Amino acid sequence: MAASGSRRHLSVVPDQPVIDRPSQRSGRLDVVSYQLRIELDDVSPTIWRQFVVPSNLRLNQLHPVLQTVMGWYDSHLHAWVGGEPPASERYEMQESIDEGFADDDDELCEDDIRLDQVLVQPGDQLSYTYDFGDGWNHTIVLEQIRAGDPEPKTQCLAGARACPPENSGGPGGYADLLGVLADPSHPEHNDASAWVGSGFSPESFDPAVVDASLGGHEAVRAHGPVPDSAFAELLRHMPPRAAPQVYSMLERAHLTQRSGDYLGAQEAVTLHLRWFLQRIGPDGITLTKAGHLPPAVVAETRELPGFDGWPSTNNRENDQRPVHLLHVYTKTLGLARKYKGKLVQTKLGAEFAGNARGMWSHLLTRLPLGADRVEREAGYLVLLALAAGASPKERQSVVAEGLAALGWRASDKTVVEGLEAYWIARPTIEFLMLTGAIGEGYGVHDTSDPEWGRLLARMVLSV
Repeated sequence: MAASGSRRHLSVVPDQPVIDRPSQRSGRLDVVSYQLRIELDDVSPTIWRQFVVPSNLRLNQLHPVLQTVMGWYDSHLHAWVGGEPPASERYEMQESIDEGFADDDDELCEDDIRLDQVLVQPGDQLSYTYDFGDGWNHTIVLEQIRAGDPEPKTQCLAGARACPPENSGGPGGYADLLGVLADPSHPEHNDASAWVGSGFSPESFDPAVVDASLGGHEAVRAHGPVPDSAFAELLRHMPPRAAPQVYSMLERAHLTQRSGDYLGAQEAVTLHLRWFLQRIGPDGITLTKAGHLPPAVVAETRELPGFDGWPSTNNRENDQRPVHLLHVYTKTLGLARKYKGKLVQTKLGAEFAGNARGMWSHLLTRLPLGADRVEREAGYLVLLALAAGASPKERQSVVAEGLAALGWRASDKTVVEGLEAYWIARPTIEFLMLTGAIGEGYGVHDTSDPEWGRLLARMVLSV
């Protein structure tokens, strides 16, 4: 044993340093206003924005805000990097993770990360990349924590210079484009000018215009549908700046409201279908050689509410549009089918013939109707306008604006407007007219919508 005077000096060996990764932080307990500055990297003169958001936004909720304040059109993938090495982390879209585009070792989903987990104190930074092909990198800085704001909300304060056009080739390509646009003698000047459009001015930026568009994000936060609903997903593909009237409907639609006369709504909206299924009965209805309902059944059906006002002098199904639609929709909804010359109930039809509640639940999952995606998306817009109590004229403009914002165009590349756009939603519109869920209908002259129709629309938009 060594003498005490020669004993070696001992010390505590420290453990490996604990790295405080952004995603491991709990975030704030209170919700405050974060004043942020975003700057587009590698572009000169600088393109920047100053704006305010609630501190508790998740990154997938911050993404559309950034798209709006910058002026992008959300046409490409994006990702984030938070923190400084070695504690930096990458946050991916759920879509990128599902499709295998993300790094297997770094698959943190943006949906699970709150802004106040990655930006904690003034000076903290967050990187945001949009369009991996062009490589538009942005730096976001937390400038100020405004704890005294009475109600944190999204707001654009200032900024400079227009957002580059989509697909302009990243910072280098955009610099080349600006050079071509500035030189009328350049051989590509006319083509470049036509491509960017007459409204493009690289020096222009109006925070008031952006602020008005941000109102759409506030409307979604305060009055939007259930986050994982099909309609919420549709809204995510519709930039607020391109559809201000659509987003203005959200507050009027009361999509977060779940009160109402459900029993009355269930009875009213399913009345015609249940009557018809009961009339079909277990034995079915023998159809004509042309596959239509026999005149005696057509005559009975005309006694239903709203059907007696259809002008006709005979009881042929082809001459009675509401009766024909009732026949068609019963089959479309999987409640009846043609079998050996008869119209017979399906298993679902037999179950719902005397069950308004079951039929109601079935309709919530099947609406809006349409064989094509554009018909169903137009149907969602009609239902939003119905839930909001919009006038028939407003309905037309809401559908036209929404379809244009979603990118739908006619074969000649023009935007479809007015009544033509509205009737793209014909499968849903005619079903609502058939049941009396909207004021404009067969034999109905009152243009006011029944409250149960608005309740139906709210519930469909929440599924």
